[in-house]
Amino acid sequence: MINPYFVNNLRLDYEPEIRNIKGVELQFLVNNIFNAIYENNAYGDNYFEDGVEKSWSYFFPQAGINYMFRVAFRF
Repeated sequence: MINPYFVNNLRLDYEPEIRNIKGVELQFLVNNIFNAIYENNAYGDNYFEDGVEKSWSYFFPQAGINYMFRVAFRF
């Protein structure tokens, strides 16, 4: 079973007015700003071996704090 989790992100958008250039967009994203440790997905199975029930499971840990910067131009 996956434990409940809560993740916070921050996004800042800015559209400067630059002479002779139309449609410039700047964006800065900070994901998982509090560096939460969590898994968002998992899989596993149960099986019997020599009459004994066994199980296995794999969890998918997610990234800690990460950043992204984006520049977009419209023509």
